[in-house]
Amino acid sequence: MGITVVENPVRTIWMPVDYNNTTAATVYEGGIVVSGYSASCEGVKVWNVAGTADTTADQVPFGVVLGTNDAAPTYSSTYKGVYIAGVSSQAAQLARDFRGVEGMHGKGDPLPMVKVAVIGSNTILKAPIFTTTYGTGCTVSTVTTGSTTGLGYTGSTIGFTPVAYNATHYCRSGANRGIYRVSYDTSATIHTFYQAFPYDIAIGDTFVAVNVALGTCYAMFDTTSCTFLNNAASVTTTNYAWIDVLELNLEKANEEYAIFKINPIQFAGVRA
Repeated sequence: MGITVVENPVRTIWMPVDYNNTTAATVYEGGIVVSGYSASCEGVKVWNVAGTADTTADQVPFGVVLGTNDAAPTYSSTYKGVYIAGVSSQAAQLARDFRGVEGMHGKGDPLPMVKVAVIGSNTILKAPIFTTTYGTGCTVSTVTTGSTTGLGYTGSTIGFTPVAYNATHYCRSGANRGIYRVSYDTSATIHTFYQAFPYDIAIGDTFVAVNVALGTCYAMFDTTSCTFLNNAASVTTTNYAWIDVLELNLEKANEEYAIFKINPIQFAGVRA
C-alpha cells in the first residue's frame, strides 16, 4: 500500500484533490502529497521532487494519503492501492458517488477528496524500496571479483549509480550474509568500503544495494505516485530530497524498506 505513517502524525484531515487549469491531479493511497501555495494547487497533488533538496519547486511535503471519498474506490494495479483524480465542472462533481468526508467540509460537498495524515519533521514514515516499478525489488549483484580484506568487490550492476557515502550494501549470500556496509565509490559495479566486511568476499556471493544510508542522506521517490523510494533513480546531480534514515531492511527480495523522517529542510517554504 505504499508509504505508511509509523509515528507522530500531526493530525488527520480531509483535503480536496487538486485540479489545476485543465489538468486533474491524481493522488494515490500511501503517497506523499503537497498542498497550498508552495505547490500552486487548490488541494493536494503528488510530491514530485525537483532540484537539489527540491529547491527548484520548493514544495513542502504535507501528508500521506490514507483513503478517498469515492463510494466505490478505484484500485491501481500498478501501485497496488486506491487512487482518485480531481474534477472541475459542476456536472463532473454532481455525477460523483461519494461518502465519508469529515471536518470542515460539508458531507454534501461532491468534490473529490482524500483523507490525509499530516506530517512534520518528526513524523516517522515507512517506505518500500523498489526499482523503477512498484513491486520490483532491489537488483541482486553477483560477485565476480572478491576480496580477502573485505574492503571491496566487483560484480554485476547494483541497478543505480551511487553517491559516495550514500549507498548501503547488504550481503544476501556468502560468509557476510546479513551484514550491512556503506560504500564510498561512485560505480554501479566496483564497490569500495572503508569499514571492511568482517569475512572474505568470494566469487558468487550476492549483494543488494540501496541509494540511501543511515542518517541524513539523499533520496528520490517515485515521480508519479510518491508511494515508494525509487532505487533506480540517480541522486547524483539534479533531483533529490533530504531524508533522515532510521532503519533499513534489505533481507527479503521485493520486500526491502526504509524507516525514516523527512529532513526539516524540506519543510521550509523557501530554500536555496
